[in-house]
Amino acid sequence: MRALELTARLLLALVFAVAVIGKLRTRAGFAEFVGSVRQFGVPARWASPTARVAVAAEAAVVVLLAVSRTVPAGLLIAAGLLGVLTAAMVVALRRGARPACRCFGAGDAPIGGRHVVRNVALATVALLGLLGWATGSGPPPSAPTVLFAVGVAVPLAAVVVRLDDLVALFAPTRSRAPRPVRRS
Repeated sequence: MRALELTARLLLALVFAVAVIGKLRTRAGFAEFVGSVRQFGVPARWASPTARVAVAAEAAVVVLLAVSRTVPAGLLIAAGLLGVLTAAMVVALRRGARPACRCFGAGDAPIGGRHVVRNVALATVALLGLLGWATGSGPPPSAPTVLFAVGVAVPLAAVVVRLDDLVALFAPTRSRAPRPVRRS
C-alpha cells in the first residue's frame, strides 16, 4: 500500500503545485482567476478573498503532502477542497453558467462535465492515498516503489493539467462547406 500512498501524494502534489504556480505566475493571471471566481456566483467583494483562500489551500496541500507526518492532513484537505470545487462547478452548471476553467491559471475553456469528472477522480485518488497511508506502516518505500510511483504519477499529472488541451486536440472538428467557385 506504500505505492498507492506515494503515487497519490506525488500526483496530487504535482497537480496542486501547477495550479498554484499557474494562478500566481502573473498579476494578470491572478486577476483572471479572481474574475472566474465571480463567474461562479461569488459576490464581487468576496471574489478576491475567496480566490486567495483557494490558492492558499492548494499551496497547503502541496506542503502537507511533502512532509511524512502531515500526509493524512494533506490528503484530507485535498479531498475536501476538491469536493468544494466540484460542488461549485455543479452548482454553476445547473444554473446554466459556464465560467472559464482557470484551475491551472491560463485556461479559458468553459467548465463542463469533464472538469467535474476530473475533480471527482482526484478526490478519489486522495481518499485512496489516505487508505494506502492508513494500511502502509513500515519501512520507507523501496527504490522500485518510488520509481513506480513517479512513473505513474508524473504522466497522470500531465494528463490532468493538460486535459482541456487534450480534449481540444482530439475533439472532432466541424468541416466547413466549400465555397462555390465564382466564374467571371
